[in-house]
Amino acid sequence: MSEPRPSFTRGLFAGAVHDDLLFPFPPALDIARPEEAALVRRLVHDLRALVGDVIDPAVIDEQETVSEPVIRALAQIGLLGLTIPREYGGLGLSASGYAKVFGEISRIDPSLAVLVGVHCGLGSKAIVLFGNSEQKARYLPGLARGETLAAYALTEPDVGSDAQNIKTQATMNADGSWTLSGRKIWIGNGHRAGVIATFAQTSVDRNGTMVNRPTAFIIRPDMPGFRVVGTVRKLGIRGSTQAELAYEDLQVPADHVLGTVGKGFGVAVHVLNGGRLTLAAGCTAGAKHLLGQMTEYAEGRVQFGRPIADFEITQRKLATLASEAYASDAMLGMLAALVDRGDADYSLEAACAKVFASDLIWRAADEMVQVAGGRGFVKPYSYERTLRDARINRIFEGTNEILRLFISLNGVQGPAERLKEVGSALRRPLKNLGLLSGYAASRLRSALGATDTIDTPLHPRLADHKSYFEKHVADLRDRTAKAIMKYRKDIIERQFVLERLANMAIELYATACVLARTQQLIDRMGVEGSAHELALCDLFCVEAGRRIRDARLQLDAPDEQVDDRRRAVAAAVRAHKGYGVPDAILDAPSHPVKVGEPVTALPVPAQRASGT
Repeated sequence: MSEPRPSFTRGLFAGAVHDDLLFPFPPALDIARPEEAALVRRLVHDLRALVGDVIDPAVIDEQETVSEPVIRALAQIGLLGLTIPREYGGLGLSASGYAKVFGEISRIDPSLAVLVGVHCGLGSKAIVLFGNSEQKARYLPGLARGETLAAYALTEPDVGSDAQNIKTQATMNADGSWTLSGRKIWIGNGHRAGVIATFAQTSVDRNGTMVNRPTAFIIRPDMPGFRVVGTVRKLGIRGSTQAELAYEDLQVPADHVLGTVGKGFGVAVHVLNGGRLTLAAGCTAGAKHLLGQMTEYAEGRVQFGRPIADFEITQRKLATLASEAYASDAMLGMLAALVDRGDADYSLEAACAKVFASDLIWRAADEMVQVAGGRGFVKPYSYERTLRDARINRIFEGTNEILRLFISLNGVQGPAERLKEVGSALRRPLKNLGLLSGYAASRLRSALGATDTIDTPLHPRLADHKSYFEKHVADLRDRTAKAIMKYRKDIIERQFVLERLANMAIELYATACVLARTQQLIDRMGVEGSAHELALCDLFCVEAGRRIRDARLQLDAPDEQVDDRRRAVAAAVRAHKGYGVPDAILDAPSHPVKVGEPVTALPVPAQRASGT
């Protein structure tokens, strides 16, 4: 059995800081891969040249589709082969290079980003990672050229994206082919894709017992039994298309199993971890773009004789978003580097980056509308469309609520292994979280109860932030241990607690990335040359520390009474099927007025009658 790969975020729950995973911060793309950096610049230049004549985000939104001419233009400049290896006609970008290009696509139009992300980051990527040589040779060249689009069909009506518990069934026929029966929903590109990676339960032998296990398949719309049920209209990202697919005794050849029969869970986990990198890249680039728009608008909008950028409330918005964009950028750069190096388990880091970046772009879009005032709410201004488009990111690739549980349950699992019944109980919910887990607990280099430190030398300018970071790691370790001892196996049901532990871990991962990135900039440009970045670092670390402190205080004993009240109020709301507090006027008994019966007018108040 191979030794589990280390995870920086998982280690934090036990007080371990794996410096070697985050320090030093990875070098910029133009230093690490100069040839790829030149290619990325060319792709971005060619993409920007399409904006206006070919790509018009307002038209995409109004028409609720990405037109075929746009798709052909993307294919012509290579944007549909970003993740496909060069031997199959693609560009074979690293995770770092792909994140840069995808961020620019998202900045231009989120609907376009969904189309490319599903094609490159999910559908094609599944074949790249798990296809055999024959499958790759058959499908990847056409996908790279944009002859057809790829899709990824996992989500189902009853179980969402829980790969372990999908309902679609696959039965092997006598000739080795398969018959699939089931439905998939919310499938990006599903109505126009020519190649789809999908999942179904198959019966496999496990220790002499036949059990259901997911298997991944490659399917095409020309296979008998495939049907597109329809598409849906959406709040945002209207140019992308999410379809419902029906497998009605869908006939799939034997050579179209993707990977190994019964091992589809691993396919789903690995592909969707990459999908979270894609989302983090798009949200981070979008947030930085929104900050630029907000700054420009605030400088030009004059109220009370001054630009609204002069007012401190506006300045607070600008400063907060800038510091959080700096952190999100650092998390993304670190995550891409972890993916590229391949020797670490980055599943929790991908979840942290996705949650942080998707929350960030939603706040940024909301604040942009607020700063723009009435113009933020109407067309032809783009701000209302940006707000609509931003909302989906907190749902895509695992909702942020589920991902927080994923982070905390995985983090708690390592320390909890000391209590046998807790460790056993935790393995069950982790399994039931489906594609959101599947990794063994990381080996910790310090025992539970021993707080680790950042051993990598940092500039004295960062000393206070380092000290507070280490203190907050100890806080997370202590609250994790107390929660395990107090709730034991019932911790699985204590989602208030798990959410707060996850929030602490996300802020700690973000802070560590910010420190690593800022140290790299100090090394390269000196303290004076990186003054702006140091200011962003200072603001983020202080604000993140306050959020960690708030979560820690909520985990302490007195707040349990508040949680009890929350449960009681929620139970009452459920019992009343809503608000439950009667309105003295609207909910009072009334006598119905008969048809044709005059309604008695209300008396006129005395002062109004006298004209006062």
